[in-house]
Parts: sequence; C-alpha cells; structure tokens
Amino acid sequence: MDDNSRFFPGRSPLTRQSAEKVFESVRRDSVTALSGVLAGFWGDIEEQVRLAAIASHDNSAIYDDRIAIRLLNQRALELANRYRDALENAFDRWRNPRPRAVDNKSMSLMSEAQLEIHLSGQQIVELLEHQLMHPLQLLHDRLDALATALGLPRQAPETNPLRPDVPVDAFVKLFTEDDLTPELRRLIFLQLEKRLSKSLDDLYTKTNAALDHGFLPREDPANPQASGMPPPAADWSPDGGLVEPRHPQPQGHAQPGHAPGAGHHAHAPQGGQAPGTPWDYGGGQAAAGGQPSAGGMLSDGNRPLRYRETVHQQLRAWRQSVLRRGSASGSPSDPSSESTAAQPPATGLNGVRVLAPQELLGIATMLQGDDPAPYVRALVGDDSRPLSAVIRDQIVSGSRQLGYDPTQTRFNEVDEDAIDLVGILLQTLATSHATLGRSRALYGRLVPPYLKLALSDDSLFDQRGHPGRKLLEALSEACEGNTGDSPQDQQTLTHAELAVGRVVEEYRDDKAIFEFAAGELREHLDQQKKMRDVAEQRAADTVSGRERLQHARRAVDELLDARLSQRPLTAGIAEFLSGHWRHHLVQTWLREGPSSAQYLSALSIGEGLMQADADAARAEGGRVADRILELQAPLGRCYVSCGLDATAARDSLAKIVSALAFPDQPRGLHPVSIEETPAEPNDAANWGGLRVVGGTESVEHDPALAARMRRLRVGQSLRLIEEDGRETPARVAWVSPLTSRFLIVNRRGQRKLVVTPEELAALVGKGRIVLRSSEAPFDEAMRDMWQQLSQSRVAATS
Repeated sequence: MDDNSRFFPGRSPLTRQSAEKVFESVRRDSVTALSGVLAGFWGDIEEQVRLAAIASHDNSAIYDDRIAIRLLNQRALELANRYRDALENAFDRWRNPRPRAVDNKSMSLMSEAQLEIHLSGQQIVELLEHQLMHPLQLLHDRLDALATALGLPRQAPETNPLRPDVPVDAFVKLFTEDDLTPELRRLIFLQLEKRLSKSLDDLYTKTNAALDHGFLPREDPANPQASGMPPPAADWSPDGGLVEPRHPQPQGHAQPGHAPGAGHHAHAPQGGQAPGTPWDYGGGQAAAGGQPSAGGMLSDGNRPLRYRETVHQQLRAWRQSVLRRGSASGSPSDPSSESTAAQPPATGLNGVRVLAPQELLGIATMLQGDDPAPYVRALVGDDSRPLSAVIRDQIVSGSRQLGYDPTQTRFNEVDEDAIDLVGILLQTLATSHATLGRSRALYGRLVPPYLKLALSDDSLFDQRGHPGRKLLEALSEACEGNTGDSPQDQQTLTHAELAVGRVVEEYRDDKAIFEFAAGELREHLDQQKKMRDVAEQRAADTVSGRERLQHARRAVDELLDARLSQRPLTAGIAEFLSGHWRHHLVQTWLREGPSSAQYLSALSIGEGLMQADADAARAEGGRVADRILELQAPLGRCYVSCGLDATAARDSLAKIVSALAFPDQPRGLHPVSIEETPAEPNDAANWGGLRVVGGTESVEHDPALAARMRRLRVGQSLRLIEEDGRETPARVAWVSPLTSRFLIVNRRGQRKLVVTPEELAALVGKGRIVLRSSEAPFDEAMRDMWQQLSQSRVAATS
C-alpha cells in the first residue's frame, strides 16, 4: 500500500461487497435504535399530563393538554411510521447522493406555533451536537472511509444520516401548528432530549466500534521512514479487526503506561520504541499506528475513551506548535525537551528516567503549599509563557528538591496531557472570566490541586457533575465581571478566596473537598442571585411601566382626537372628556388592558355624553335625562378613578348637567393636542455612540442581524465592550412586548442599556456588544480549549 493510501498501515480496505454488508448492518441497527425513541413515548407524556392535572388549578389549560396528547396517542402508529420513513430517507440520501435541486418555491411566513416547535427542535440539536461532539466527529470520519469503500464521493458532515438533526428534524415534522399546546410542547421536547441523548450516545459508541473493523478516519499515515523507525506491527484478531501491537515484556516488569497504584492511566502510547528511549517533545509516536487505541473511541476491553485520550493527538500538536518555541534547556519543563512514552520508573537508554505517577503526584503535593506567584504571573500576563510551561518549570524545581536530576528525567505522555489540559483549562477560564488580578490569583492558587486531581482522576474532563467542575463553575461565576467596586462584589470575592483556600489547604486525595468548597461558594452566589433577580425585576418594572404609560396615553389621545375633532360639543362636555374621562381611560387601560370589559365600560361614558350632547342640541330633554341617569354609576367610577371626593364629583356632574340644559349653547370642534412622549435617555447614543441616519428614525444597521436580534430571549448572555476596551458581562433581563426593546443589566441586575433590536444590531456590528453562549463556564472553556487544540493540529500538519 503506497503512502497516498487513505487507510492506515496494517489495515486493508474491505471489498465492495463487505462494505455493502457493513452499511446495511449500520443502517438497520441505527434505524431500529432511533425508532425505539418513540416506544411508549406518548404514553409517558400522557401520564405526565395526568399528574400535572392533579396539581394544577388551570382547568382549561389542562383540558387542552389532555385532549391534545390523547389525539397524538391515537396516532402513535402513524407518527412512528412517518418518523421511521424519515430516518430511512436520510440513509438513502447518503447512499445515493444527488445534486441538490434548486428550490424555486416562494418563501412564506411561519406561524408563531410552528416557529416555537422549530426553535425547540433546534435547541435540542445544538445541545446534542455539543454533548456528542467528539464521537460525532469520529463517526463522520469513519463514514467517510466507508463511503470510499462503497465508491461514493466524499460527503460533507451535513449529509451524515446519524447527525442529531436527522431524528430531531424527523420528529419536528410530525406536528402541525395546532397539534401542540405550549405546555405539551415543553413536555414533549424535554422527553425527546432525554431519550435521544442516551440513544445517540449508545448508537455512536456501537457504530464507531462496528466501523473500526476496517475503517479509520481519513488521514495520511505517518511516514515510518521519516523517523528512522519501522512502524509497529499490527496484529489482526480472528474476526478481522485490528488490535494493539504486541510487545514482549520482561518478566517482573510492569506494562508500559501502568505503574502500581496508577490505574487511572490509559494504555500509554508505545510506538515500537526501546524502553527508556526519549521522545521528541510533542513529536513522538502515539498509540500503535499513530492513533489512540481503537481509533479514538474505544480502548482495550471496549472501554469508552476518556476525553484526555481522545485529544491526545491534538495535545501533542499543541505542544509542538506552542510550547516548543524559544526553549532549549533540555529539562522536563523545556518545550523542546524530549518526553517518553509511559514507562516504568527505571533508568533507560542514555540514563533517562521517567517519572512515575506517584512521584509526579508527590511533587504536585509539595507544590500545593508553595507560593503560587509563578502561576499568577502567567495568568495576569506578566509572564508571556503559557501556563503549562510554567507548571513544568515548577515541577522541575520540585524534582530538584526531591533529588532528581532534571536533565535526566522525563515525563510520560499521559502525564504531559494532564499537565497541558489543566494549564489550558485554567488559563482559558482566567482569561474569559477573571478581570481583576485578585480574581486571576485565585485560579493560580488552584493549579497544584487541579494538577493532582487531573493526574489521579481524569473524569474531571468527562463528568458534568464532577466536584472539580462544580468548583470552577462557581468560581468563574463569582469572578466574571467582578471589579470589586461594590461591597457585594468585595464580599463575593472574599467568599471565593475562602473556597479556594479550603481546597489548597485541605485537599489530599479526597475530591469531596472540591464539592464542599463549591457548595459553600454556591450558597453565597444563590443569595446574590436572589438580590440580583429583585434588582432586575425592579428595573424591568420601571421600564415596562414607563412604556405602558406612554403607550396608553398615546392610544387614548388618538381616540380623543378622533372624536372631539369631528363632532361639535359644548365646552363643558369637551372639558370633561379631555380631563377626567381621559385620565380614567388611561388608568383603566393600564390596570385592566384595552380589551377588558372595564375599558369598554369606560369608553361608553364618553360615547354616552357625546350622544346626550347631540340630543340636547335637538332639544330632546327627555332623552338627555335618561342618558344622564344611565351614566350615573359609570360616572361615579370615573370620579373615583380620578381621585375626586364627593364634593368635587358633584361639582363636575353639575357642570355636565348645566352644559346639557340649554340647547342653544355654542358648540364647536375641540381637537386634542397629542402630547409628545418625553425624550428618554438614548442609551445607544450615549453609551454606544450611535447616531440616527439622516432622513430616517433608526440607526444604520444590518437588517439580517436585526432579525437575529429580535429572536433573542431573556437570559441571553452578552459582553459589553467599554470605550477603554474593558469587557463587562451583561444579560438580557426583559424584552418589551410593546416595543420589542431589550433591557440589558449588569451582573448586579442594574440597568445598563435599553435598546431596540436595530440599535442592538448596530452595536453588535460595531463590536461594542458581543453575544455569548449561555452554556456553563466549564463547558465554554472546554469548547474554546478544543478549538485551540484543533487549530494547533491543523497548523502542525500544514
């Protein structure tokens, strides 16, 4: 097989017939597994609706929910068949690719219900793609290899029939806009997320394992002649799959990558090297064939690989492209120094010694009580080196104190991966969430404890509920945007320091201390959140009240103007309508709403008086008297609404009667001058420097971006870029139902900006506001870290 073969050394391509069998097997198993998502689905939802009905007092809404789910349950078989057909069609499109047809259909608007269903589905797709990012990428690579074996052209990830949006889109298309009530939609998509998350995780693991027998990601194999070493021999299992190369071990020696008491280490890369041979830093061989075991998805014994193992190649490329620059010390902390594969602690070739896991943990324990100033300098920018390089330097210093010769000591690659992951993770969190040097110092103090934690428990990078994650997320929340300007912010930083200090002082080997410290800090943050929620609600009520008052006044003034400028009235009646009646209408609009019976009753007062005035002009005294009697009760409510006492109310009623008593009183039109809305502070202009475009009433903006801004919801995280370059965290606290304006508050819930979607789009376009993901700080840091590693790998291979 030549060097340009897309298959790795030691792997032979399957025949076309074998590839067809594999495809049909994957297709059958996948469709069966994903169709099982709907097994008992509607019955579970119906039970949830029944239980909700017991606790609810909104009988009408619950009745609608129960009717809707009952109808869906009756159509369960039809829905299941349509869902399965959509899954089958996705595989058909992948197996028989065709050029995309040009769609000449005109665009149409979605109803609100349809839009909500599509948005619910899109949220699930984004969540699943994030959760399953690594196995999904591996699956795409292996399907690409299968496509080549089938003689198909290379296809984009968007054609992958097992990507999360295939089952989600098939599910969304089962419904029309009238099928789901709001509450039922929430329950259904929550249940879908739970079921799909587990089904897709299991399916990706199973499918990647199935495709591993003869299929690997499309990558060029490393040239074994370039390194001057033959590639490791690959062994084939009886079922035709590739297994790890066998290296004979001397009796009584531990297997590479495993030392007594170090069971947390994954099977270490060997690359066919002699024991003790130093590896080029970041440039050594990985697992057999230059790949993680089982192609990055399964290790020995079909154990799912840890996150640290799946990014092994990216970490080595990162070390090559980042840490290797400008160093030549030849020490373990030196990015250009050589590291070896995980070997037992022994003196190997050239006297190079590999630090055992227990030895490295001992050094990290010693560093835990040392001055964290070197890490802090790297985090605040006083030291230009990456934090990982600084950690290595400190380990070197610690090894000297324990009597090791740094020039003759090396790390194994498994431990190097842990060092780099901790360094990149803490540096990413400190950069994105800590603005003060005081805040970043907290991350610096946590370097040794988290290094120990990563060396002994790499589930830190896999488990969402890991105690180490909880502490970092609580710490990041406490530090983000915290400038210490207020007593509350100072108090939060103090609590964060206490939590960090507890971990540094008390952590030995029980990770429960992380959870305990995180719980203490979280308790304080929850109290702060309650205060912030109150402040947000007050700010929202203030803006909302002002908007509603202005809207009510304008609506009532327009109504008055339409009537008083077209019908001649006596001065007394016009004075009452433009005074007390106007005030009563505004108050009723605000309290009850413009569609309420109370507002319609208030409108009848003015209509009745204007009709009585017309009757008085025709000298129809009897009809005038009857109307005055009919209006007594409504007029009483009007006077109460205006705050008049009994004497003032009698005087006002006397003026009305006097105006209607004489038919020959002068009458005329009384146009109402509509009050101009008081100019509010223009936050977009004052803070963002926006100016209204000449001849228009809006700022210059991108219409497509403004349309995206209108879809933002409460809770959307933002970053405000001040004129001096400082970044301030903020969030959308309220969206006006009248004007669609956004209330943006700072971390204490205080008003920062009130802007329209167009103004927000202009500020985003200018770079003054940045939209942020609303995911947890640890997840966001892991995503940024993955991007850094992926870019480094591309740079290293280019």
